[in-house]
Amino acid sequence: MQYKSWKISFAALVVILSSCTSQSGRQLVGSAIANAADTQVRYTPSACYTLRQQCVQGDYQEWETSDKEMGCSCKKL
Repeated sequence: MQYKSWKISFAALVVILSSCTSQSGRQLVGSAIANAADTQVRYTPSACYTLRQQCVQGDYQEWETSDKEMGCSCKKL
């Protein structure tokens, strides 16, 4: 039962934080979710380049954020 309460609280926190309009707020939420999913997330071209080089045994993806910035992730397989 306590696990379910924690899960609901976490989901509520994610919803609240995801409504942040600042880039740092979105990055904070993205990083928190990524850590829970065993994924690394970066938001600058140089950091994405480094992450791509390190993501040898993982699923690497790149995207453009709503602020027209580069974002990327590496999910461990």
